Amino acid sequence: MTEAGVYGERYEARIARAIAHVEAHPEETVTLDRLAAIACLSPFHFHRVFRALTGESLRSFTERRRLERAIGLARRGASWKVASAACGFASPVSFARAFKRVYGVPPSVFDREAWWRKRPDRGEAKAISAFFLREAPPLDPAFAVTLEERPAVRLAAARVWGGYLAPDRLIAAYRRLRAWADEQGLETRGGSIVGASRDDPDLTPLSRCRYDFMIALPEGLVPPPRFAVVEQDAGLWASTRVKGDLAAVDRAWSMLFKSWLPASGLDLRDAPAEEAYLRLPEDIGWEAFDLECRVPVAYPLDGGHHA
Repeated sequence: MTEAGVYGERYEARIARAIAHVEAHPEETVTLDRLAAIACLSPFHFHRVFRALTGESLRSFTERRRLERAIGLARRGASWKVASAACGFASPVSFARAFKRVYGVPPSVFDREAWWRKRPDRGEAKAISAFFLREAPPLDPAFAVTLEERPAVRLAAARVWGGYLAPDRLIAAYRRLRAWADEQGLETRGGSIVGASRDDPDLTPLSRCRYDFMIALPEGLVPPPRFAVVEQDAGLWASTRVKGDLAAVDRAWSMLFKSWLPASGLDLRDAPAEEAYLRLPEDIGWEAFDLECRVPVAYPLDGGHHA
């Protein structure tokens, strides 16, 4: 077993706690000692385990996630100055320096499409996603979306790093979670198991993208260390059901994000979208899907909406 595999069995949940802290407090100055304490590891062991599991140093990870978050805020209308401050950069100068180091240009002239076409893994990324490069499809009047308030929930997550480049890792993670859920007597069908990409493959290098297979935890049940624990806030979700192949799922996501959401008047909450597996691969295989695409949304602060 690789070093990452050994650490994944023992420390996935601990490193996940540290990462969750980084992402929940983007404005906070992160120190190795602080995150090591959150993970209940010595700073030396935390640094080694973190790199083994994520494939990058703590500094590289936190800088990249802050930059990606800043780009997301800018896409939603924030100025670069506001976005950089919200993501923990000490000054516009330090933000611009970090941005140019990662993306090759200052934020003021950043062209996401141009960057996308030049990214080192563009061939693989285009085959996986190319979501950003496609035009929004016409909104189909028959496209059915349901809005539902969902409670807060704790989930056990089998996490995969770089799964888009290695589908066998995704399958193995799903099987680990499914086997453990069966051992605990948890219901797994009917949407109980969900998948969520923790990163945007249109922006994050595919080798750094995380994907979680998750299942809700009953009160008092503590998963083994090989699973991360995800705390999901209560909130509003927009869902649509899709049946078919991967292309059908891709079209549903494109319709939901690019066509339905802008017309709905709703805002997008800062949380990952989900795929809820209504029928499991054991029932229909890995080439066909019957799932709900779920997007975390919120009503605008002014209270107006058109959904």
